[in-house]
Amino acid sequence: MIASAQNRLLGHVIDGETNMPVAGSSVFITNTSLASITNKEGYFEIPDIPAGIYKLIITHVGFETVTYDFSTEKMPPKLKVVVTPKVVAMEAVVVGGYVKETWEKWGKTFTDYFIGLSNNSMKTVIKNHKTLRFRFYKKLNKLEVVADEPIIIENKGLGYQLAYQLEHFEINFSERTNFFAGHILFTDMKGNSRQVKKWQESRREAYTGSMMHFFRSVYEGNSLDEGFEIRRVKKLRNVEKDRVRALYRHNPDQRLSDSSEYYQKILSQKDFSYEYGATLTVDSFRIVQDGQKFIYWPDYLQVVNKHKIEEQGYLDHHMERRSRYPARSLIMLQNEPALLLDANGNWYPAQGLLSEWYWGWGEKVGDLLPLNYRPSTAIVNKN
Repeated sequence: MIASAQNRLLGHVIDGETNMPVAGSSVFITNTSLASITNKEGYFEIPDIPAGIYKLIITHVGFETVTYDFSTEKMPPKLKVVVTPKVVAMEAVVVGGYVKETWEKWGKTFTDYFIGLSNNSMKTVIKNHKTLRFRFYKKLNKLEVVADEPIIIENKGLGYQLAYQLEHFEINFSERTNFFAGHILFTDMKGNSRQVKKWQESRREAYTGSMMHFFRSVYEGNSLDEGFEIRRVKKLRNVEKDRVRALYRHNPDQRLSDSSEYYQKILSQKDFSYEYGATLTVDSFRIVQDGQKFIYWPDYLQVVNKHKIEEQGYLDHHMERRSRYPARSLIMLQNEPALLLDANGNWYPAQGLLSEWYWGWGEKVGDLLPLNYRPSTAIVNKN
């Protein structure tokens, strides 16, 4: 296909063994509501694709899933997608082994980390949780979750139904980290005019101050206008607390020594302290090279949005008794020299960024928006 002004994508899906068209295949751009179904000749069309970098997903019962990366700046020609019959593989034997667990034991933990604990998350349910399988690695103190089919999720807070093809989910309890990834198709739920208006308001509220909002503003270079304040931060470990904790672990009798009062005082301190730098402009950590935009910074960035106030659930989760502030988050690069940024607010590779504080708590499935979402009007800093 030759790319039109509307960024239209055409393609043809065929069976690799028979060379016959595959009708009824689901074709969608992951993390969006842009989708199509192949007709009886195996053809599909997805029109009106916003500028950005995307991954196309082609699925059909009985066939292996096919993915295709593309950019609207260099739209592909008419795609010929060859699918092959799915091979049922034996489950791999894992060194160290794991214990198969149940929804009854791990379901709440999974939903807390996957769906989230925000107001929208409380209105979000998994409709087919029986597809989930849980693996707990005792030696690693790690939980993995796999799914045999797309997870069907109903978000009554934002008015979306999601089909989430889970590719990876894990919680490392020892390191206190959580990561999940997958392919998502958003579908608008049906509702009356009052419900639709409410969903539009909730989507705009979820977008304001989100990672999608922030990184789109970084791409455009208008973060300050969108209400974001950015500072470089150094995160410093409490070395003395680490020493005392290790001392207690190897010599429990230390608790009864004459120094126990001092040790208890140290153990009550926080694990980290922070050194804050001056506010930054986008150009201090964004690099434009050959038409592409990259982001890089040492240590951490603190990101505050003046238009996004913390939810009470965030304070409750961290057992903090204080007033709600404008939402503050920390982000750092993880094992990557720099990240590629696109106009939709995506960064690549996806695992190259670690978030803490508000985004670490709130950027879950219950507050996800499709990449083709755009607020009806610009969010302007009125201060």
